[in-house]
Amino acid sequence: MLKQIWLGVLAAATLAAPAWAQVTVDSNLPDYKPVPGVSGTIKSVGSDTMNNLMTLWAEGFLEAYPNVQVEIEGKGSSTAPPALIGGTANFGPMSRQMKSKELDLFEESYGYKPVALPTSIDMLAVYVHKDNPIRGLTLQQVDAIFSKTRKGGYPDDITTWGQLGLTGEWANRPITLYGRNSASGTYGYFK
Repeated sequence: MLKQIWLGVLAAATLAAPAWAQVTVDSNLPDYKPVPGVSGTIKSVGSDTMNNLMTLWAEGFLEAYPNVQVEIEGKGSSTAPPALIGGTANFGPMSRQMKSKELDLFEESYGYKPVALPTSIDMLAVYVHKDNPIRGLTLQQVDAIFSKTRKGGYPDDITTWGQLGLTGEWANRPITLYGRNSASGTYGYFK
């Protein structure tokens, strides 16, 4: 079942990819021309998932503006809002949306809401050990395993493999969870 869920997600992403590839830049726009005298430091604080993209964009920017120093710090999505609000970062890459309280604090500090620039799509996956005989998990079961709120509708927390239908030596085995640190957007999603 889990394989079917993830095959569906991958199929949807694959089918959507050609649509993204068809996006074109307006040919009437003039080519960008760097302006002289740009220098200083640009700092990015946020999602470690976005580090590679931020680095690629920084390299392209530095080709046009070699006198600018770019600092990229990726410790998790939840580090971006405080850095933006506190003025210690110019960019706050996140793999989640800002919470309403974070948006309000930013607006209180600067008098306007932050600008979100969607740049990419992130995917999450759940794995079990290859020797585990489970055939699949529903999203409701994954929610009951990881989440404290169980918004997926499963009636109880799931803490053992037996609760998922496994028998014999697996029936009373506890489910051991591995995941991201609490600063990660992924952690927030699973919470």
